[in-house]
Amino acid sequence: MPEMDGYQLTAAIRADEASKADKRRIPIIALTANALKGEAEHCRAVGMEDYLSKPVQLADLKATLAKWLPAAASLATPVPSVPSAPPATAAEPVDVSVLKGLVGNDSAIISEFLQDFRSSSVKIAAELRAAYQAGQTAAVSAAAHKLKSSARSVGALALGELCAEMEQAGKVGDTEALAVLLPRFEAEMAVVDEYLGSL
Repeated sequence: MPEMDGYQLTAAIRADEASKADKRRIPIIALTANALKGEAEHCRAVGMEDYLSKPVQLADLKATLAKWLPAAASLATPVPSVPSAPPATAAEPVDVSVLKGLVGNDSAIISEFLQDFRSSSVKIAAELRAAYQAGQTAAVSAAAHKLKSSARSVGALALGELCAEMEQAGKVGDTEALAVLLPRFEAEMAVVDEYLGSL
């Protein structure tokens, strides 16, 4: 969010609720790519009810919403159950079953997501590359963070893991680690892009 982060927004909502007479509490559920130890506790400490780590499966999202919005959940149209994605069995650079686990089996939607990911990943990779060449490790970290979640969500798991490593190296300004990771990142990006282009 451009003006405030989720923690600040939660604090603002809780302060506003405390000032009102009816004392109704809006359930707030964190949906974040930050899967660090202690993150769920931090979310609850600032006033959120629950925490989900991206990429989130539809079944997990449905269960969490039903837990915190029981009245609304009972009125909602049932969401078809989507089996959780099996572990990757092939050596494909993109395990599309991960994306199917998130959005269902509609081939048109799957194709749209994959093509959107393909075009945005090329742009973000260019940002990451430019930041690296300029010695801007914090910008490398930010670009890697952007790409990490979307890569994992579409099933480009190896790319997502490389992005996670680059995000951490960029955060601490570890230029040696980035120098090792960048060629691996470039190679994996090329393999993923070629694979998506073949679909």
